Amino acid sequence: MERELVDYDFKSQLLEDRKEKIERGFKMKTFNEETFLKKKPGWEKDLFREISHFLLTDLQKGVQVHYLETYTRYSYNNLMFCKMKATSEALKIYLKLRYSEIENPQRWVRDYEPISRQMWVEITIREEDLIDQTILLDNVFDLIKKAFNRRTKYPKLSKVSIKKTEKILPEFIVPTKTKIDIEISTDGFCQVGLRVHKSQLQKILGKLIE
Repeated sequence: MERELVDYDFKSQLLEDRKEKIERGFKMKTFNEETFLKKKPGWEKDLFREISHFLLTDLQKGVQVHYLETYTRYSYNNLMFCKMKATSEALKIYLKLRYSEIENPQRWVRDYEPISRQMWVEITIREEDLIDQTILLDNVFDLIKKAFNRRTKYPKLSKVSIKKTEKILPEFIVPTKTKIDIEISTDGFCQVGLRVHKSQLQKILGKLIE
């Protein structure tokens, strides 16, 4: 019986080639500030760096930044409270806030909760919004502080689904007794008279049917 010859050198080369491709793929997936701002206009790069500097230096010691393929996220104690996306036309900032809690929101702030199904607001800054950059940045920094404080103080708040509140009836219409009148006729039929508040009718009828 002939024994099949195996080219181990060829198989080793294939393995090395495969390993090299995997390592090359990992290197290509390394993201940083340079890849995030690649091909972005100069004004956007400067704006991003200024806001990022505030997040990492002025806001709170220990804030971490993670560069991903489509956005940059900022977290504290593994709790993300801010993320930024960059396009060729605008810098977008997403904060863990409820739009309804922002007093006098600027036109560049919108409620993002209906889209994300989570508690987020979206800030979209274009070049024409930088006419008074100092005032704009002050407003953005205030919103970032608010999002940071809320996220760290109530870490699970945005994850809790909002349940419908149970309707509570005023005490004066909650019956303490149910009055039932029963009349038995000679033909074998019974007539039941029930006096109950309409809010309790369905519950009482359900119990009678059971």
